Amino acid sequence: MHENTPKTPETIERLQASVPAAFALLAGMQLDIFTRLAERPRSAGDLAADLGVAEDRLSRLLYALVVAGLLDRHGSEFGNVPEAAAFLVRGREGFLGDTHDLLAQLWRADLHTAQSIRTGAPLALHDFAASSDEEMKAMLRGMHSFAIASGRDLARRFDFSGYRSLIDIGGGSGGLLIALREANPALHGTLFELPRNAALAAGILATTPGGDAVTVEQGDILAVPPHGTFDAAVLRALLQVLSPSDAAGAIANAASAIRPGGSIFILGGGILDDDRIGPPLAVFLNVTFMNIYPAGASHTVAEHAAWLTAAGCGEIERIILPSGGSIIRATRLD
Repeated sequence: MHENTPKTPETIERLQASVPAAFALLAGMQLDIFTRLAERPRSAGDLAADLGVAEDRLSRLLYALVVAGLLDRHGSEFGNVPEAAAFLVRGREGFLGDTHDLLAQLWRADLHTAQSIRTGAPLALHDFAASSDEEMKAMLRGMHSFAIASGRDLARRFDFSGYRSLIDIGGGSGGLLIALREANPALHGTLFELPRNAALAAGILATTPGGDAVTVEQGDILAVPPHGTFDAAVLRALLQVLSPSDAAGAIANAASAIRPGGSIFILGGGILDDDRIGPPLAVFLNVTFMNIYPAGASHTVAEHAAWLTAAGCGEIERIILPSGGSIIRATRLD
């Protein structure tokens, strides 16, 4: 045996061991266990009766969530750890529990990676045109929490007090605009979405506090710019579903709707370092994207910069978030 040959498959075993914990989290979100533990620790039997399930099956998941670091055990009772209490309890500001449908879709897609490579086609294709209205609405609702979190993150990191109008292009549910307006009530927000998505988003906005202040405009950013001129535009999780040429076109049309001196913000997990080995989120999403989109991919910072420059933007900066996602900000030049 070569002297540098490892004695144990440490990395392989670590990766294998990380998967069950993620699936335990997913099941806990799907069952809304963390919300049911919001007020006090409860026993497995009490929770099982509440859910209408068998105690012995549920208790296996509860112990797994203890090992995963999301629950504490207090004698015969289980309770949320602080992180679960903050982000997985329905109704609390940072709630992420409704993202389970999206996570399940992405993780199922990853199981097709080898075959997607062999066939040269996305084996878990997201065919938005073929999706029913209910499927699309579920997807928009699944991304709603992420959109709100992104809006709050933007509001914390950038000063929007000088902006009076902002358009969220391909913004899904419009949650990002709601969050931005929480911190900047004078900001007028417009959601620009494909016709069907715009109609579905209007229904979600109607039932979300603050949603009545968001204007919805129908359109295709690959075909035409939005109507009017805005102080800023946001493209969140949009360019990563597009081919490079379509991404360049989307940026050009978005930039044409921004006043000189205004800002364009590009947000997403699919923004790669130029060496393509970081951040890890973008690297792994780049694998996921080949399973669900015909041409979507994680694009590099240099690619984004080239598209922005061609669209008449400069002063380009990039921030890497703790999650591994990124924000690219640029200014529309005169």
